[in-house]
Amino acid sequence: MLRPMVATTAVTAALILLAGCGGDDKKADSGSENNGGQSTAASSTPSTPTAPSFDPPKSFAPAAAYPAIEEKGRSTVDESQMGIAGQVALVGSWAGLSGHDVANPTNTWTVKSAEAETTEVYDASRPMAAKLDGKDVAIVAYAEADKGSGTQKPAGLVVVHWIDVASGKKVAEVTAKVSTLQDTGNTSGVPNLRAQAYDPETGQVAIGVTTAGVMNGEYQTVYADPATQKSTIVPGMNPAAVHAGVVAGSKGSQSDNSADGTALLVDGASGKVTKQLPLKQAYLTPLTGGAKHAYFYGMAYTDYGQGTKADTIFSVDLSTGAVAPTTPATKFESDVTIECLPDQASAVVCLIKSIRSGPLEVLGFDDTTGKKTWGFTETAGSRVVPNVTAAFHGVIYAQTEAQPVLLDAKTGADLPSGSSSSSPSSSDTPSSGDTPSSSDTPSGNDSPTGNESPGNGDLGLFDGKMRSPQAVSPYGGVYRQLPTGDNYGSPRVESVCIFLKPTA
Repeated sequence: MLRPMVATTAVTAALILLAGCGGDDKKADSGSENNGGQSTAASSTPSTPTAPSFDPPKSFAPAAAYPAIEEKGRSTVDESQMGIAGQVALVGSWAGLSGHDVANPTNTWTVKSAEAETTEVYDASRPMAAKLDGKDVAIVAYAEADKGSGTQKPAGLVVVHWIDVASGKKVAEVTAKVSTLQDTGNTSGVPNLRAQAYDPETGQVAIGVTTAGVMNGEYQTVYADPATQKSTIVPGMNPAAVHAGVVAGSKGSQSDNSADGTALLVDGASGKVTKQLPLKQAYLTPLTGGAKHAYFYGMAYTDYGQGTKADTIFSVDLSTGAVAPTTPATKFESDVTIECLPDQASAVVCLIKSIRSGPLEVLGFDDTTGKKTWGFTETAGSRVVPNVTAAFHGVIYAQTEAQPVLLDAKTGADLPSGSSSSSPSSSDTPSSGDTPSSSDTPSGNDSPTGNESPGNGDLGLFDGKMRSPQAVSPYGGVYRQLPTGDNYGSPRVESVCIFLKPTA
């Protein structure tokens, strides 16, 4: 059976988860007076304190909660997204990216998505974490509409920021023009962000884009490199992976009566297609990428008149173009989706789930070969298929109805959570001074009212129900929680970033 992650009680509220066209590139303003677009930031890079770390962490304790304030004029479906880079918890939205140093509450910063009054932001990627020159860096991409100024015509843009999380300063910024706006009064021509891929070793990113308001508009992939601060646009491709300058993606008409689904390998810097791999799929959807392979979901009709179809997961070697197919046990229906996550080491995990009934099947892949190594379904004996939320350095983090759990990314076996049992060890057990008091328990009055500031790292916002992290680093994990209690004041909390500190 699945073994739960150890959760210890924590009450300290001071702490808290490319044929290419040249882009119009902006150089980063690193260390300038305006601090690279920051609205608030720490004055200097902190040298101490340092959060405890484990690589990978296998047990957690809720340690802090950071509120994300609702943005005026935004729809309620525009949810904040959480991430973690090094020891800095990240909260991203269309307005910008905020960082909270989990070991130093005074080191909090925000970098705006756009500064110019003529620019409006329409979409944002989830925060991504990478290493640049030995520094932990957060990456985020935005879809923007530049209404034009002077002699410049209105344009749709994809803008990528790389931010040193220790200081909150942008170290690179790249802007790519992906469309022309028809006018300044509507969203026609504004880019929509689709698939996103990144290389945690180089910080290179590949963002899939479509154009709003354009009938039958095809995908474009924006490749951006922080080292050169340049972009390349690859038309007709939606990306799955990027590694060491190689971008993999899918192309094709994506329709029931087609069989043109093709995988591409592209040199990111030049936008040149180096390999075309006709997989003859009606639909070929990017899933994820590891250091060695890109992964796609393919669907092809074997007897269109009878509605018979075949579902396949394809892995494509980023160096050779070799293809390895895997047939899932689950039959895909209209409400079934597949999500895959790399562990940034040598494994990839894929989860097939139904919108109606939850997880149906989980599969593990060896990224060195691209082949399936393990998997099980909801009908597999006594095992429960968990809802996979994150993967990191050999560990899969997942959630069952009962509790968070851990799996071995290479074998799918249940992992112990820091000790042989689910009970906290002596070192995890809270001392008398750590025991929550009545004031620590979340209540309806703990949510900010119109006369209060939401505060920073207020564990009173934690609802008491520990969940599996959505992003993980050696310094812990984070996940998004809905606000607790009454939440009708101003400012209004849209969501809460819960930080889980590692305990083993």
